[in-house]
Amino acid sequence: MMKIRLIALMSLAGVVALSGCTVGPDYKRPMLDVPLEYRQISKEVEDNAQWLTVRWWTQYQDPAIDALVSSAIKNNRTLQQTMSNVEKAAAAVTVARADLFPQLNYQGDAMRQRQSINTAMGEALQGKPFSTKEVLASASWEIDLWGKIRRKTESATATLRSMEAAHKAALSSVITSVVTTYLSILTVDEQLEVAKETANSYYQTYSLFKVRATHGNVSDMEVAQAKSQWQSAKVEIPVLQQSRVELMNSLSILTGVDVGDMPKFKRLRALKVPAIGKGIPSKLLTERPDIVEAEENLKAANADIGAARAMYFPSISLSGGLGFSSEELHDLIKSPSRVWSVGGNITGPIFHWGAVEAGVKQAEAQQKGLVAAYRLAVSQAFADVDNALSKRQKALQELKDRTGLVASLKEYKRLATAQYQEGYTGYFTVLQAEQSLLPQQLQLAQVRANTLSSIASIYQSLGGGWIDLALQEERQAIADLEREEQLKKEIQEASPEEREENSLM
Repeated sequence: MMKIRLIALMSLAGVVALSGCTVGPDYKRPMLDVPLEYRQISKEVEDNAQWLTVRWWTQYQDPAIDALVSSAIKNNRTLQQTMSNVEKAAAAVTVARADLFPQLNYQGDAMRQRQSINTAMGEALQGKPFSTKEVLASASWEIDLWGKIRRKTESATATLRSMEAAHKAALSSVITSVVTTYLSILTVDEQLEVAKETANSYYQTYSLFKVRATHGNVSDMEVAQAKSQWQSAKVEIPVLQQSRVELMNSLSILTGVDVGDMPKFKRLRALKVPAIGKGIPSKLLTERPDIVEAEENLKAANADIGAARAMYFPSISLSGGLGFSSEELHDLIKSPSRVWSVGGNITGPIFHWGAVEAGVKQAEAQQKGLVAAYRLAVSQAFADVDNALSKRQKALQELKDRTGLVASLKEYKRLATAQYQEGYTGYFTVLQAEQSLLPQQLQLAQVRANTLSSIASIYQSLGGGWIDLALQEERQAIADLEREEQLKKEIQEASPEEREENSLM
Protein backbone atom coordinates (compact mmCIF):
# COMPACT_ATOMS: atom_id res chain seq x y z
CA MET A 1 0.00 0.00 0.00
CA MET A 2 2.88 2.39 0.81
CA LYS A 3 4.43 1.67 -2.59
CA ILE A 4 1.14 2.41 -4.33
CA ARG A 5 0.79 5.71 -2.48
CA LEU A 6 4.42 6.63 -3.27
CA ILE A 7 3.93 5.88 -6.96
CA ALA A 8 0.71 7.91 -6.98
CA LEU A 9 2.45 10.84 -5.29
CA MET A 10 5.34 10.74 -7.77
CA SER A 11 2.92 10.56 -10.68
CA LEU A 12 1.02 13.60 -9.37
CA ALA A 13 4.31 15.51 -8.97
CA GLY A 14 5.23 14.62 -12.55
CA VAL A 15 1.87 15.86 -13.80
CA VAL A 16 2.30 19.17 -11.96
CA ALA A 17 5.82 19.57 -13.34
CA LEU A 18 4.66 18.87 -16.88
CA SER A 19 1.73 21.26 -16.49
CA GLY A 20 4.25 24.07 -16.12
CA CYS A 21 5.35 23.52 -19.72
CA THR A 22 3.75 25.98 -22.13
CA VAL A 23 4.46 25.65 -25.83
CA GLY A 24 4.51 28.61 -28.17
CA PRO A 25 6.33 31.95 -28.11
CA ASP A 26 6.17 34.27 -25.11
CA TYR A 27 5.14 37.82 -26.01
CA LYS A 28 7.81 40.44 -26.66
CA ARG A 29 6.97 43.95 -27.80
CA PRO A 30 8.13 44.42 -31.42
CA MET A 31 10.92 46.82 -32.25
CA LEU A 32 9.48 50.15 -33.33
CA ASP A 33 10.84 52.55 -35.91
CA VAL A 34 9.30 55.79 -34.62
CA PRO A 35 10.53 59.37 -34.13
CA LEU A 36 12.55 59.98 -31.00
CA GLU A 37 10.75 63.27 -30.36
CA TYR A 38 7.76 65.26 -31.55
CA ARG A 39 8.46 67.40 -34.58
CA GLN A 40 6.33 70.28 -33.30
CA ILE A 41 7.86 70.57 -29.83
CA SER A 42 11.36 70.50 -28.45
CA LYS A 43 12.61 67.53 -26.48
CA GLU A 44 13.28 69.64 -23.39
CA VAL A 45 9.57 70.24 -22.64
CA GLU A 46 8.39 66.64 -22.98
CA ASP A 47 7.09 65.35 -19.65
CA ASN A 48 4.15 63.59 -18.03
CA ALA A 49 1.83 66.58 -18.34
CA GLN A 50 -0.90 66.88 -15.74
CA TRP A 51 -3.11 68.94 -18.04
CA LEU A 52 -4.16 65.73 -19.78
CA THR A 53 -5.94 64.53 -16.63
CA VAL A 54 -8.79 67.07 -16.67
CA ARG A 55 -12.24 67.20 -18.25
CA TRP A 56 -10.97 69.53 -20.94
CA TRP A 57 -14.40 70.18 -22.49
CA THR A 58 -15.49 71.99 -19.32
CA GLN A 59 -12.78 74.61 -19.94
CA TYR A 60 -14.84 76.11 -22.76
CA GLN A 61 -17.05 77.35 -19.88
CA ASP A 62 -20.23 76.51 -21.77
CA PRO A 63 -22.92 74.62 -19.80
CA ALA A 64 -24.37 73.35 -23.10
CA ILE A 65 -21.14 71.50 -23.96
CA ASP A 66 -20.99 69.97 -20.47
CA ALA A 67 -24.61 68.78 -20.69
CA LEU A 68 -24.24 67.39 -24.22
CA VAL A 69 -21.03 65.47 -23.39
CA SER A 70 -22.70 63.95 -20.31
CA SER A 71 -25.71 62.95 -22.40
CA ALA A 72 -23.44 61.33 -25.00
CA ILE A 73 -21.56 59.38 -22.32
CA LYS A 74 -24.89 58.10 -21.05
CA ASN A 75 -26.85 57.55 -24.27
CA ASN A 76 -24.50 57.08 -27.23
CA ARG A 77 -25.33 53.88 -29.13
CA THR A 78 -21.77 53.28 -30.29
CA LEU A 79 -20.55 53.32 -26.69
CA GLN A 80 -23.29 50.88 -25.74
CA GLN A 81 -22.13 48.54 -28.50
CA THR A 82 -18.47 48.67 -27.48
CA MET A 83 -19.43 48.18 -23.83
CA SER A 84 -21.36 45.04 -24.76
CA ASN A 85 -18.21 43.80 -26.53
CA VAL A 86 -16.29 44.30 -23.27
CA GLU A 87 -18.89 42.31 -21.33
CA LYS A 88 -18.78 39.54 -23.94
CA ALA A 89 -14.97 39.39 -23.78
CA ALA A 90 -15.06 39.26 -19.97
CA ALA A 91 -17.40 36.28 -20.13
CA ALA A 92 -15.08 34.59 -22.66
CA VAL A 93 -12.19 34.87 -20.16
CA THR A 94 -14.27 33.06 -17.55
CA VAL A 95 -15.16 30.33 -20.06
CA ALA A 96 -11.51 29.85 -21.09
CA ARG A 97 -10.21 29.84 -17.51
CA ALA A 98 -12.85 27.32 -16.37
CA ASP A 99 -11.13 24.55 -18.35
CA LEU A 100 -8.12 24.81 -16.02
CA PHE A 101 -10.14 23.28 -13.18
CA PRO A 102 -12.02 19.98 -12.71
CA GLN A 103 -15.56 19.95 -14.05
CA LEU A 104 -18.21 18.59 -11.66
CA ASN A 105 -21.56 17.30 -12.90
CA TYR A 106 -24.58 15.45 -11.58
CA GLN A 107 -27.04 13.06 -13.18
CA GLY A 108 -30.20 11.28 -12.16
CA ASP A 109 -31.99 8.48 -14.04
CA ALA A 110 -35.13 6.46 -13.47
CA MET A 111 -36.17 3.67 -15.83
CA ARG A 112 -38.68 0.81 -15.96
CA GLN A 113 -38.25 -1.91 -18.60
CA ARG A 114 -39.06 -5.50 -19.56
CA GLN A 115 -36.55 -7.89 -21.11
CA SER A 116 -37.46 -10.40 -23.79
CA ILE A 117 -38.12 -13.83 -22.31
CA ASN A 118 -35.95 -15.22 -25.10
CA THR A 119 -32.89 -13.67 -23.50
CA ALA A 120 -31.01 -15.04 -20.54
CA MET A 121 -31.90 -12.06 -18.34
CA GLY A 122 -35.54 -12.07 -19.47
CA GLU A 123 -35.86 -15.81 -18.87
CA ALA A 124 -34.40 -15.40 -15.36
CA LEU A 125 -36.98 -12.68 -14.59
CA GLN A 126 -39.72 -14.72 -16.30
CA GLY A 127 -40.66 -11.68 -18.39
CA LYS A 128 -41.43 -9.50 -15.38
CA PRO A 129 -40.71 -5.76 -15.72
CA PHE A 130 -38.15 -4.17 -13.43
CA SER A 131 -37.08 -0.65 -12.46
CA THR A 132 -33.70 1.06 -11.97
CA LYS A 133 -32.91 4.35 -10.29
CA GLU A 134 -29.53 6.11 -10.34
CA VAL A 135 -28.07 9.24 -8.79
CA LEU A 136 -24.53 9.96 -9.92
CA ALA A 137 -21.96 12.71 -9.44
CA SER A 138 -19.09 12.86 -11.91
CA ALA A 139 -15.86 14.80 -12.28
CA SER A 140 -13.54 15.30 -15.24
CA TRP A 141 -10.31 17.23 -15.71
CA GLU A 142 -8.13 17.80 -18.74
CA ILE A 143 -4.54 18.18 -17.53
CA ASP A 144 -3.00 21.20 -19.23
CA LEU A 145 0.36 19.56 -19.90
CA TRP A 146 1.36 21.72 -22.86
CA GLY A 147 -0.27 24.98 -21.85
CA LYS A 148 -3.05 24.86 -24.45
CA ILE A 149 -5.71 26.00 -21.99
CA ARG A 150 -3.40 28.58 -20.44
CA ARG A 151 -2.62 30.00 -23.87
CA LYS A 152 -6.33 30.19 -24.66
CA THR A 153 -6.90 31.95 -21.35
CA GLU A 154 -4.02 34.31 -22.12
CA SER A 155 -5.55 35.05 -25.51
CA ALA A 156 -9.00 35.66 -24.03
CA THR A 157 -7.54 37.97 -21.37
CA ALA A 158 -5.65 39.98 -23.99
CA THR A 159 -8.82 40.19 -26.08
CA LEU A 160 -10.69 41.53 -23.06
CA ARG A 161 -8.07 44.25 -22.57
CA SER A 162 -8.28 45.00 -26.28
CA MET A 163 -12.06 45.43 -26.06
CA GLU A 164 -11.64 47.69 -23.03
CA ALA A 165 -9.15 49.82 -24.96
CA ALA A 166 -11.48 49.89 -27.97
CA HIS A 167 -14.26 51.15 -25.73
CA LYS A 168 -12.00 53.89 -24.35
CA ALA A 169 -11.04 54.85 -27.91
CA ALA A 170 -14.73 55.05 -28.81
CA LEU A 171 -15.38 57.16 -25.72
CA SER A 172 -12.59 59.55 -26.74
CA SER A 173 -13.94 59.76 -30.28
CA VAL A 174 -17.53 60.37 -29.19
CA ILE A 175 -16.61 63.18 -26.78
CA THR A 176 -14.42 64.84 -29.41
CA SER A 177 -17.17 64.49 -32.02
CA VAL A 178 -19.74 66.07 -29.69
CA VAL A 179 -17.50 69.08 -29.07
CA THR A 180 -16.48 69.57 -32.71
CA THR A 181 -20.06 69.14 -33.96
CA TYR A 182 -21.29 71.67 -31.42
CA LEU A 183 -18.59 74.12 -32.51
CA SER A 184 -19.59 73.58 -36.14
CA ILE A 185 -23.17 74.50 -35.27
CA LEU A 186 -21.99 77.69 -33.56
CA THR A 187 -19.89 78.43 -36.64
CA VAL A 188 -22.90 78.08 -38.93
CA ASP A 189 -24.93 80.27 -36.57
CA GLU A 190 -22.32 83.03 -36.82
CA GLN A 191 -22.11 82.63 -40.59
CA LEU A 192 -25.89 82.78 -40.86
CA GLU A 193 -25.92 85.96 -38.83
CA VAL A 194 -23.33 87.52 -41.14
CA ALA A 195 -25.13 86.32 -44.28
CA LYS A 196 -28.53 87.60 -43.12
CA GLU A 197 -27.16 90.99 -42.04
CA THR A 198 -25.26 91.34 -45.33
CA ALA A 199 -28.25 90.29 -47.42
CA ASN A 200 -30.47 92.74 -45.54
CA SER A 201 -27.95 95.55 -46.07
CA TYR A 202 -27.71 94.72 -49.76
CA TYR A 203 -31.49 94.65 -50.07
CA GLN A 204 -31.76 98.11 -48.52
CA THR A 205 -29.19 99.40 -51.03
CA TYR A 206 -31.09 97.74 -53.88
CA SER A 207 -34.39 99.27 -52.71
CA LEU A 208 -32.79 102.70 -52.42
CA PHE A 209 -31.30 102.43 -55.90
CA LYS A 210 -34.68 101.53 -57.38
CA VAL A 211 -36.18 104.69 -55.92
CA ARG A 212 -33.24 106.83 -57.04
CA ALA A 213 -33.38 105.30 -60.52
CA THR A 214 -36.89 106.68 -61.01
CA HIS A 215 -35.43 110.18 -60.53
CA GLY A 216 -32.46 109.50 -62.75
CA ASN A 217 -29.90 109.67 -59.94
CA VAL A 218 -28.50 106.18 -60.62
CA SER A 219 -28.27 104.15 -63.78
CA ASP A 220 -30.13 100.94 -64.55
CA MET A 221 -26.78 99.13 -64.54
CA GLU A 222 -26.16 100.20 -60.94
CA VAL A 223 -29.62 98.94 -59.99
CA ALA A 224 -28.86 95.61 -61.66
CA GLN A 225 -25.52 95.43 -59.84
CA ALA A 226 -27.19 96.09 -56.48
CA LYS A 227 -29.83 93.45 -57.18
CA SER A 228 -27.29 90.80 -58.18
CA GLN A 229 -25.27 91.60 -55.08
CA TRP A 230 -28.33 91.13 -52.84
CA GLN A 231 -29.27 87.85 -54.55
CA SER A 232 -25.69 86.52 -54.28
CA ALA A 233 -25.73 87.08 -50.54
CA LYS A 234 -29.23 85.64 -50.21
CA VAL A 235 -28.37 82.28 -51.83
CA GLU A 236 -25.86 81.58 -49.04
CA ILE A 237 -28.62 81.50 -46.42
CA PRO A 238 -30.53 78.27 -47.36
CA VAL A 239 -27.21 76.43 -47.81
CA LEU A 240 -26.15 77.37 -44.30
CA GLN A 241 -29.60 76.58 -42.90
CA GLN A 242 -29.49 73.09 -44.40
CA SER A 243 -26.01 72.57 -43.00
CA ARG A 244 -27.30 73.50 -39.56
CA VAL A 245 -30.18 71.01 -39.80
CA GLU A 246 -27.76 68.20 -40.68
CA LEU A 247 -25.35 69.16 -37.89
CA MET A 248 -28.15 69.29 -35.33
CA ASN A 249 -29.30 65.82 -36.36
CA SER A 250 -25.74 64.54 -36.05
CA LEU A 251 -25.48 66.03 -32.58
CA SER A 252 -28.79 64.44 -31.64
CA ILE A 253 -27.53 61.01 -32.73
CA LEU A 254 -24.28 61.47 -30.81
CA THR A 255 -25.93 62.56 -27.57
CA GLY A 256 -29.30 60.83 -27.64
CA VAL A 257 -30.96 64.22 -27.05
CA ASP A 258 -33.86 65.23 -29.28
CA VAL A 259 -33.23 68.32 -31.38
CA GLY A 260 -36.12 70.09 -29.66
CA ASP A 261 -34.66 69.36 -26.23
CA MET A 262 -31.16 70.71 -26.88
CA PRO A 263 -29.81 73.13 -24.25
CA LYS A 264 -29.38 76.81 -25.06
CA PHE A 265 -26.29 77.35 -27.20
CA LYS A 266 -23.74 80.07 -26.62
CA ARG A 267 -22.28 82.30 -29.30
CA LEU A 268 -18.98 81.17 -30.81
CA ARG A 269 -17.22 84.33 -29.67
CA ALA A 270 -18.36 83.77 -26.07
CA LEU A 271 -16.48 80.49 -25.60
CA LYS A 272 -13.28 80.47 -23.59
CA VAL A 273 -10.29 78.81 -25.23
CA PRO A 274 -9.09 75.86 -23.09
CA ALA A 275 -5.52 76.05 -21.87
CA ILE A 276 -2.84 73.78 -23.28
CA GLY A 277 0.08 72.88 -21.06
CA LYS A 278 3.69 73.23 -22.12
CA GLY A 279 4.55 69.61 -21.42
CA ILE A 280 3.83 66.74 -23.78
CA PRO A 281 3.89 63.20 -22.29
CA SER A 282 6.86 61.21 -23.49
CA LYS A 283 5.14 57.85 -22.85
CA LEU A 284 2.65 58.11 -25.68
CA LEU A 285 2.35 54.32 -26.00
CA THR A 286 0.69 54.04 -22.59
CA GLU A 287 -1.76 56.89 -23.24
CA ARG A 288 -3.48 56.13 -26.53
CA PRO A 289 -6.33 53.59 -26.32
CA ASP A 290 -5.98 52.59 -29.97
CA ILE A 291 -2.31 51.65 -29.44
CA VAL A 292 -3.23 49.62 -26.35
CA GLU A 293 -5.93 47.90 -28.40
CA ALA A 294 -3.48 47.07 -31.20
CA GLU A 295 -0.89 45.65 -28.78
CA GLU A 296 -3.44 43.56 -26.88
CA ASN A 297 -4.69 42.12 -30.17
CA LEU A 298 -1.08 41.22 -30.93
CA LYS A 299 -0.71 39.53 -27.52
CA ALA A 300 -3.86 37.51 -28.17
CA ALA A 301 -2.57 36.39 -31.56
CA ASN A 302 0.77 35.47 -30.01
CA ALA A 303 -0.99 33.26 -27.45
CA ASP A 304 -3.09 31.68 -30.21
CA ILE A 305 0.13 30.40 -31.78
CA GLY A 306 0.90 28.49 -28.59
CA ALA A 307 -2.63 27.08 -28.43
CA ALA A 308 -2.34 25.94 -32.05
CA ARG A 309 1.07 24.31 -31.50
CA ALA A 310 -0.26 22.48 -28.44
CA MET A 311 -2.54 20.53 -30.78
CA TYR A 312 0.54 18.56 -31.89
CA PHE A 313 0.76 16.97 -28.43
CA PRO A 314 -1.53 14.47 -26.69
CA SER A 315 -4.34 15.50 -24.35
CA ILE A 316 -4.72 13.61 -21.06
CA SER A 317 -8.01 13.63 -19.20
CA LEU A 318 -9.01 12.14 -15.85
CA SER A 319 -12.60 11.26 -14.98
CA GLY A 320 -14.46 9.66 -12.11
CA GLY A 321 -17.94 9.06 -10.83
CA LEU A 322 -19.64 8.34 -7.53
CA GLY A 323 -23.31 7.63 -6.83
CA PHE A 324 -26.05 5.13 -6.06
CA SER A 325 -28.01 2.66 -8.16
CA SER A 326 -30.94 0.51 -7.09
CA GLU A 327 -34.08 -1.13 -8.40
CA GLU A 328 -36.10 0.21 -5.47
CA LEU A 329 -36.33 3.85 -4.53
CA HIS A 330 -36.26 3.23 -0.78
CA ASP A 331 -32.94 1.36 -1.16
CA LEU A 332 -31.31 4.00 -3.39
CA ILE A 333 -29.37 6.07 -0.83
CA LYS A 334 -27.84 3.15 1.02
CA SER A 335 -24.33 1.80 1.24
CA PRO A 336 -24.95 -1.44 -0.73
CA SER A 337 -26.32 0.68 -3.66
CA ARG A 338 -23.15 2.70 -3.97
CA VAL A 339 -21.33 2.73 -7.34
CA TRP A 340 -18.09 4.39 -8.42
CA SER A 341 -15.72 4.59 -11.35
CA VAL A 342 -12.33 6.17 -12.13
CA GLY A 343 -10.46 6.33 -15.37
CA GLY A 344 -8.38 8.35 -17.73
CA ASN A 345 -7.82 8.76 -21.43
CA ILE A 346 -5.14 10.11 -23.72
CA THR A 347 -5.75 11.38 -27.24
CA GLY A 348 -3.36 12.81 -29.77
CA PRO A 349 -3.08 13.45 -33.50
CA ILE A 350 -1.65 10.86 -35.89
CA PHE A 351 -2.70 12.01 -39.33
CA HIS A 352 -5.06 14.97 -39.83
CA TRP A 353 -4.19 15.81 -43.43
CA GLY A 354 -2.14 18.83 -42.38
CA ALA A 355 -4.95 20.45 -40.36
CA VAL A 356 -2.82 20.97 -37.24
CA GLU A 357 0.11 22.39 -39.20
CA ALA A 358 -2.25 24.67 -41.14
CA GLY A 359 -3.75 25.88 -37.88
CA VAL A 360 -0.29 26.87 -36.64
CA LYS A 361 0.51 28.66 -39.90
CA GLN A 362 -2.81 30.46 -39.76
CA ALA A 363 -2.09 31.70 -36.23
CA GLU A 364 1.44 32.77 -37.22
CA ALA A 365 0.11 34.67 -40.25
CA GLN A 366 -2.44 36.41 -38.05
CA GLN A 367 0.31 37.42 -35.65
CA LYS A 368 2.47 38.84 -38.47
CA GLY A 369 -0.41 40.95 -39.70
CA LEU A 370 -1.07 42.31 -36.21
CA VAL A 371 2.61 43.20 -35.76
CA ALA A 372 2.27 45.41 -38.83
CA ALA A 373 -1.01 46.83 -37.51
CA TYR A 374 0.61 47.64 -34.16
CA ARG A 375 3.56 49.40 -35.77
CA LEU A 376 1.17 51.32 -38.02
CA ALA A 377 -0.90 52.41 -35.00
CA VAL A 378 2.20 53.71 -33.23
CA SER A 379 3.40 55.61 -36.31
CA GLN A 380 -0.08 57.03 -36.84
CA ALA A 381 -0.18 58.17 -33.22
CA PHE A 382 3.00 60.21 -33.58
CA ALA A 383 1.69 61.69 -36.82
CA ASP A 384 -1.64 62.57 -35.16
CA VAL A 385 0.11 64.41 -32.34
CA ASP A 386 2.32 66.37 -34.73
CA ASN A 387 -0.67 67.18 -36.95
CA ALA A 388 -2.77 68.35 -34.01
CA LEU A 389 0.00 70.55 -32.60
CA SER A 390 0.71 71.99 -36.02
CA LYS A 391 -2.99 72.60 -36.65
CA ARG A 392 -3.23 74.51 -33.38
CA GLN A 393 -0.26 76.72 -34.23
CA LYS A 394 -1.41 77.39 -37.79
CA ALA A 395 -4.99 78.07 -36.70
CA LEU A 396 -3.84 80.71 -34.22
CA GLN A 397 -1.72 82.39 -36.88
CA GLU A 398 -4.50 82.24 -39.47
CA LEU A 399 -7.01 83.66 -36.98
CA LYS A 400 -4.71 86.61 -36.36
CA ASP A 401 -4.07 87.19 -40.08
CA ARG A 402 -7.68 86.75 -41.18
CA THR A 403 -8.96 89.02 -38.40
CA GLY A 404 -6.64 91.69 -39.76
CA LEU A 405 -7.80 91.00 -43.30
CA VAL A 406 -11.47 91.40 -42.38
CA ALA A 407 -10.69 94.66 -40.57
CA SER A 408 -8.87 95.94 -43.67
CA LEU A 409 -11.74 94.96 -45.97
CA LYS A 410 -14.24 96.73 -43.71
CA GLU A 411 -12.11 99.87 -43.88
CA TYR A 412 -11.86 99.47 -47.66
CA LYS A 413 -15.65 99.21 -47.87
CA ARG A 414 -16.09 102.30 -45.69
CA LEU A 415 -13.73 104.37 -47.81
CA ALA A 416 -15.22 103.13 -51.09
CA THR A 417 -18.73 103.95 -49.86
CA ALA A 418 -17.64 107.45 -48.77
CA GLN A 419 -16.00 108.15 -52.11
CA TYR A 420 -19.06 106.89 -53.98
CA GLN A 421 -21.36 109.13 -51.95
CA GLU A 422 -19.06 112.09 -52.68
CA GLY A 423 -19.11 111.27 -56.37
CA TYR A 424 -15.41 110.43 -56.67
CA THR A 425 -15.90 106.84 -57.78
CA GLY A 426 -18.54 104.58 -59.28
CA TYR A 427 -20.66 102.01 -57.47
CA PHE A 428 -18.55 99.22 -58.94
CA THR A 429 -15.79 100.03 -56.43
CA VAL A 430 -18.25 99.68 -53.53
CA LEU A 431 -19.57 96.49 -55.04
CA GLN A 432 -16.07 95.07 -55.33
CA ALA A 433 -15.29 95.93 -51.69
CA GLU A 434 -18.51 94.35 -50.39
CA GLN A 435 -18.09 91.22 -52.51
CA SER A 436 -14.59 90.74 -51.08
CA LEU A 437 -15.75 91.22 -47.50
CA LEU A 438 -18.58 88.65 -47.23
CA PRO A 439 -16.60 85.43 -47.97
CA GLN A 440 -13.81 86.56 -45.65
CA GLN A 441 -16.28 87.17 -42.83
CA LEU A 442 -17.73 83.68 -43.35
CA GLN A 443 -14.25 82.17 -43.42
CA LEU A 444 -13.25 84.06 -40.27
CA ALA A 445 -16.02 82.31 -38.34
CA GLN A 446 -14.71 78.95 -39.58
CA VAL A 447 -11.12 79.79 -38.59
CA ARG A 448 -12.30 80.87 -35.14
CA ALA A 449 -14.03 77.48 -34.77
CA ASN A 450 -10.90 75.68 -36.03
CA THR A 451 -8.90 77.36 -33.30
CA LEU A 452 -11.32 76.08 -30.67
CA SER A 453 -11.66 72.58 -32.13
CA SER A 454 -7.89 72.19 -32.42
CA ILE A 455 -7.88 71.77 -28.63
CA ALA A 456 -10.12 68.73 -28.97
CA SER A 457 -7.79 67.27 -31.62
CA ILE A 458 -4.78 67.64 -29.33
CA TYR A 459 -6.48 65.90 -26.42
CA GLN A 460 -7.76 63.08 -28.62
CA SER A 461 -4.39 62.53 -30.28
CA LEU A 462 -2.56 62.32 -26.96
CA GLY A 463 -5.09 60.38 -24.92
CA GLY A 464 -4.47 60.55 -21.19
CA GLY A 465 -6.22 60.43 -17.86
CA TRP A 466 -9.18 62.50 -19.08
CA ILE A 467 -10.53 59.37 -20.77
CA ASP A 468 -10.49 57.54 -17.43
CA LEU A 469 -12.49 60.39 -15.90
CA ALA A 470 -15.06 60.04 -18.67
CA LEU A 471 -15.09 56.29 -18.11
CA GLN A 472 -15.87 56.83 -14.42
CA GLU A 473 -18.76 59.10 -15.38
CA GLU A 474 -20.04 56.46 -17.78
CA ARG A 475 -19.92 53.73 -15.12
CA GLN A 476 -21.81 55.96 -12.71
CA ALA A 477 -24.42 56.65 -15.39
CA ILE A 478 -24.81 52.91 -16.03
CA ALA A 479 -25.20 52.23 -12.30
CA ASP A 480 -27.83 54.98 -12.01
CA LEU A 481 -29.70 53.58 -15.01
CA GLU A 482 -29.66 50.07 -13.56
CA ARG A 483 -31.07 51.38 -10.27
CA GLU A 484 -33.84 53.19 -12.16
CA GLU A 485 -34.70 50.03 -14.09
CA GLN A 486 -34.76 47.98 -10.88
CA LEU A 487 -37.03 50.53 -9.23
CA LYS A 488 -39.41 50.46 -12.20
CA LYS A 489 -39.48 46.67 -12.05
CA GLU A 490 -40.25 46.69 -8.34
CA ILE A 491 -43.06 49.19 -8.87
CA GLN A 492 -44.56 47.08 -11.66
CA GLU A 493 -44.46 43.95 -9.49
CA ALA A 494 -45.85 45.71 -6.42
CA SER A 495 -49.48 45.42 -5.34
CA PRO A 496 -51.88 48.35 -5.91
CA GLU A 497 -51.69 49.22 -2.20
CA GLU A 498 -47.86 49.29 -2.29
CA ARG A 499 -47.87 51.45 -5.45
CA GLU A 500 -50.19 53.95 -3.79
CA GLU A 501 -47.98 54.01 -0.70
CA ASN A 502 -44.84 54.57 -2.85
CA SER A 503 -46.52 57.41 -4.74
CA LEU A 504 -47.39 59.14 -1.45
CA MET A 505 -43.78 58.85 -0.34
